[in-house]
Amino acid sequence: MNVGLYRGMEAMTASERRLRALTTNLANVGTTGFKRVASVSRGEVVTGRNAQHAVVKTETQVDWTQGPIERTDVATDFALQGEGFFAVEGPEGEVYTRDGRFHLDEAGTLVTEEGYPVAWSGGRGSIDPVGEPLRVGADGSVTQGPRSVGRLKIVDFADKGTLQEIQRGYFRADPGAAVLPSTAEVHQFALEGANVSSVEELVRLIETQRAFEAGSNVVQLISQTYQRLARAGR
Repeated sequence: MNVGLYRGMEAMTASERRLRALTTNLANVGTTGFKRVASVSRGEVVTGRNAQHAVVKTETQVDWTQGPIERTDVATDFALQGEGFFAVEGPEGEVYTRDGRFHLDEAGTLVTEEGYPVAWSGGRGSIDPVGEPLRVGADGSVTQGPRSVGRLKIVDFADKGTLQEIQRGYFRADPGAAVLPSTAEVHQFALEGANVSSVEELVRLIETQRAFEAGSNVVQLISQTYQRLARAGR
């Protein structure tokens, strides 16, 4: 295959992957606890039957940097400042999230927007849904009036690259993932916003669209050259 044609197609493929990541980020600028998807390109040397050639591979990974803490004045809204995740009892086992939009159900269970029970360190806390206001400390300890309810389970991981997103905002850890105690501080009456800057993502989007167009132009020019050569050879 013509090297220029190969490079043009490679540039288009890489740009297409970046565009998917950027559109996902822009669509979630207002999503609580969302972590932007970053695209990373790296070069590799591939050995073929008769020669070696360099290729560029573009992969996506989650950008775990802190999002802004936004005040909500809702007692069951919690934000994490620092490294860590709220543990949640999902339908198929424990999952992890930065989305602290919780509420109390009729039984006094603290649950997520999807109705998943929030996990506790030790036994699940018993909360009176019509009792005194909840208070949550920076370490995740929960009290209701003078009574201690328990402590929210907040964990971190040695390698966040092992986490897999199973649905928007929820991650599952590999069975052998190394779990660490979290150093994050809990902020009550607040939520963590998405760590996405719409302006920066739009700039990246324009740059990526231009890169895609440049690769497409290379492919078209080489294809047209082949067509002219084929006609000339008849």
